[in-house]
Amino acid sequence: MKQRRVAAGREPKGLEGDYLNIFVLLVLYILQGIPLGLSRTMDLIFQEKHLSYDQQGVFSSVSWPYSLKIIWAPIVDSLFVKRFGRRKTWLIPVQLMIGLLMFFGSSSVTEYLGGGEGISDEYTEPDVYKLTFLFFVFYLLAATQDIAVDGWAVEMLAKRNISYASTCNAVGQTFGFFIAFTGYMGLKMYGLADLESFMYFWGIVFIVTTIAVAFLKSEPDNSSENEEDLSINEAYSQMGGIINLSSVKSLMFILFTSKVTYVAAEGLTLRKLVERGMKKEHVASLTVVVTLLNVILPGLFSKYTSTRPLELIRSTYLLRTLVSIFAVFLLWGAPDFAHHPDALPAYFFVAILALTVVSSALQCAHFVAVMAFFAQVSDPSIGGTYMTMLNTIANLGSLWPNQLVLFMVDRLSYRSCDGDVCEVIMDGFYPISFFCIVYGLVWFLKYGDMFTRLQNMDIQDWRLNSNQVIKTD
Repeated sequence: MKQRRVAAGREPKGLEGDYLNIFVLLVLYILQGIPLGLSRTMDLIFQEKHLSYDQQGVFSSVSWPYSLKIIWAPIVDSLFVKRFGRRKTWLIPVQLMIGLLMFFGSSSVTEYLGGGEGISDEYTEPDVYKLTFLFFVFYLLAATQDIAVDGWAVEMLAKRNISYASTCNAVGQTFGFFIAFTGYMGLKMYGLADLESFMYFWGIVFIVTTIAVAFLKSEPDNSSENEEDLSINEAYSQMGGIINLSSVKSLMFILFTSKVTYVAAEGLTLRKLVERGMKKEHVASLTVVVTLLNVILPGLFSKYTSTRPLELIRSTYLLRTLVSIFAVFLLWGAPDFAHHPDALPAYFFVAILALTVVSSALQCAHFVAVMAFFAQVSDPSIGGTYMTMLNTIANLGSLWPNQLVLFMVDRLSYRSCDGDVCEVIMDGFYPISFFCIVYGLVWFLKYGDMFTRLQNMDIQDWRLNSNQVIKTD
């Protein structure tokens, strides 16, 4: 049965016929953002508990599934129960597992944290490895859900509205992240929830929502048009063909090397402020305005990313680098938070709010632009494999420099110790930030024009030829 019904002789316009589909995609992407927001909450808890950056680097490994999901994406694309639906075959059980893990695993989190979120008389050091394993499983399941949802979005939306898939992704993930990070911090600050009860509640939400999607939302029956007979071997062969395209190789180079520029400033500034005594509740409150902007901005950016999205990245690359320079000076001039235990100095609040707003807006613009470009060049005949391949490259390009920076900060820091008291002589944040910024300026001068060259390529440069895919019996 067709999902879109229009009056005879009249073609639908705009979002007509896709309102329900947009809503479903937003809900699914919001749920996907919940584990991501919870992991960010763990980062700030670790910072308050004074865990080393090496330990935080270990925990950052939880996000690797998003950078490796292409390994099992062809299986998700190829194995399914036709009667149940190509995407729902994976989406429903995976989301149920996330819900059950939150529901039954919520009580273990407090134990793994060493007796709570703060430091008390009963405090013991958090078990980073158990927490890493738990959240790694969350990310593994969420990444699998992402593969299914990305593929479903391509099939669910009308061709004229396909660019809204990236908007749903950006808005949904951002709002889910906001709920699990800022929302939770706000509830905790007023004593309305702890981490255990928060995870318990969202476990129930996951389970109820998943059951509703399973019974109330059907998939379009278009498998015969695309990849109904696609075997696993053929799916992996197509993935290999995609990687071998010269256009994709160039895109991989950009995504792997361009983000080093701002990863130190964007990834460490808030961590360093918490380390110096800024309360994580204050950090969370700053993100309220930012999150509202991130919910609104993707729609505003859509008109700039609908035709030439890579040009938007090129035109704002140096601006994002300048914001990173400002972040370094902001941290250098940060006040002594011990003298401001309950509130931030007004001048510093304005400065950090401005930094956070501008930085988040640029991150959002780049994210929406990249996702829009992926939607433009992805071959719909390959279902979710192409989109997942490009998303995986983008995630990996963000992950490796972020994890490297975390492991290097302590190694580049110099301390003078007198007994048990140590004073930081050189904070490793500054040399590594300096290196990243100089690297970015050199990178842009040498490779910045690649954004334009990739944008100007013909769509056929992003398509597989018949001889690039090995058919198997």
